[in-house]
Amino acid sequence: MSEQTNEGSEPNEHSADAEPGLRARAEQHLHRRAYAPLATLTPEAIEHLIHELRVHQIELELQNEELHRAQDELALLHARYFDLYELAPVGYLTLSEAGVIQEANLAAATLLGVERHFVTQQRLTHFIHPGDQDIHYQAQRRLRSMRKPQSYELRLRREQPGPACWVSLDICLAPETQPPPAGSCRVVLVDITARKRVEQSLRDSGERLRLVTEIAGLSCWEWEPRTDHVMFPPDWHWPPSDAPDIRPTCLVDWSDALHLEDRGRTLAQLGEFVADPTGACEIQYRLRGADGRYRWFSTQLAPLCASDGALERVLLIDQDVTRRKESEEHAIRLAQQDPLTGLPTRALFDQIAQHMLASTSRAGHQLAVLFFDLDRFKAVNDQYGHAIGDQLLQAVAQRLRAAFRAEDLVARLGGDEFIVVLANVRDTEHATRVARHAIDILTPAYRLEGLELELKCFSSLGVSLFPRDGDSIQTLLQQADRALYQAKRSNPGGYWFASDPAKP
Repeated sequence: MSEQTNEGSEPNEHSADAEPGLRARAEQHLHRRAYAPLATLTPEAIEHLIHELRVHQIELELQNEELHRAQDELALLHARYFDLYELAPVGYLTLSEAGVIQEANLAAATLLGVERHFVTQQRLTHFIHPGDQDIHYQAQRRLRSMRKPQSYELRLRREQPGPACWVSLDICLAPETQPPPAGSCRVVLVDITARKRVEQSLRDSGERLRLVTEIAGLSCWEWEPRTDHVMFPPDWHWPPSDAPDIRPTCLVDWSDALHLEDRGRTLAQLGEFVADPTGACEIQYRLRGADGRYRWFSTQLAPLCASDGALERVLLIDQDVTRRKESEEHAIRLAQQDPLTGLPTRALFDQIAQHMLASTSRAGHQLAVLFFDLDRFKAVNDQYGHAIGDQLLQAVAQRLRAAFRAEDLVARLGGDEFIVVLANVRDTEHATRVARHAIDILTPAYRLEGLELELKCFSSLGVSLFPRDGDSIQTLLQQADRALYQAKRSNPGGYWFASDPAKP
């Protein structure tokens, strides 16, 4: 029996860890209980009792092992909890119903900018930027009324001057089965300062880009040739409409606002780019505005391709070049139109006169060149000043316009020299009648502003005929100039033909 007892009572690996007072407490319990003396028990009863004791001993040893195993698991879980809670990269807080911080991990204390032992028992609002207090207050109200988690962003208060610390907060009510008092809530804080800086940088860059595009008159949109769908940015304004939410959805709708003269050419250029998007492409067109007026746009095209290189969309970068076009046209007008009289200058005269000469030659008709010069114009300038001289030139130009047909060309070469090209001259007699009529128109005195008297300024005229006196505008001008010289010498205030300088 003693051998069985020794076999069943092998020392447990955890027996040394048992509480020293545990046996003394057990002895006290044993003495308080009444058990039958062993001498009164039969051998079978004693054997049964010893068996039960051995079984209970083994059960206790197994329970002790399970207890120590559970303790080891709890220690491991505690270590994991420490890693997940205390060393987490985000802040964790437990708030009372009044908003007082009950618990905080290391990351939360770091975000709040104070030592950890100073965090607890302070209201969270103490650490929130004054300008964002209302954001937190409203979130708390929604949390209590709706009993649903809330997410929001705000700035934390900083004792030292410097950039603001931005955090996102996710707050929810704590489960009622957990130790914190009823009404407590859990808070997760994440530092989003870097993200906010990036967002601000993007906003700044976007604003700078907006200003650049606005100053440069730039805008961009996309076109998907496969579906004909067009896509515009949110702030894009459709010129033909005052309503900000009205935009074309396909290229056909967009092309309806194109100037009729530009529509076919523009659509053809877009089609050519889709067929071969490898080269640079720029198109210019006029687009109708809400006021019905057309504005000029210059558009650069760029391909947007898929990963396999196939064209998916076309990026169109528009620039409003209306002012540039107007400036160019104004510069052309200045170069081709005399600013004083409004008549064509020598540059425009040459273009139109060449065209008239070619048409006359094809039709087999005659053409006359009349070269006018004002007699005593220099004396008028010297006596009355250049302002009066300019008025005189303007008055002469008005009379010349009135004296000739719309198909005739009246131009000012410079100074007091004027040129008229007569189209479809029938014969010399026809040219003579026109020359006399012009002299008669220019002969009456001029009443000019600033002068109380009427100013007399006669004009002499030289005439050359095509094809008799030359086959080019330059030759005809030279011949008319020689005839003018002869008229001023022989017949001042009259006319002279180049083909017969001996008589008018």
